[in-house]
Amino acid sequence: MPSTPQSFADFDLPTAVVNALAKDGKTTPFPIQTATLPDTLAGRDVLGRGRTGSGKTLAFSLPMVTRLDATRPEGRRRASRPRGLVLAPTRELASQIDATLAPLAKSLGLTTTVIFGGVAQSRQV
Repeated sequence: MPSTPQSFADFDLPTAVVNALAKDGKTTPFPIQTATLPDTLAGRDVLGRGRTGSGKTLAFSLPMVTRLDATRPEGRRRASRPRGLVLAPTRELASQIDATLAPLAKSLGLTTTVIFGGVAQSRQV
């Protein structure tokens, strides 16, 4: 039986991401992360649920940035071609997700943006 991961460094995550997590004081995965990361990092779909603060956002953000980094296209990216999308039901949740995702993405040279409904497109562009 494989041992249970004790830190984020025990997963197949880029070193830059592990360092960004540590810089934010996050070194030990929550149960939902321990349960899902092996499958999501391998490209499998999972379904998880948990209470607020249980670590769900990191559970899907870590494999997202890892896979986006690993499948980065050659040359410059095209602004009209986003490579990842997270949908959230409220502006507040969208902002909270971005606050978690953006530092991880930045550690790999990726960028994030938040787009809200009900706001003029010109103001967001």
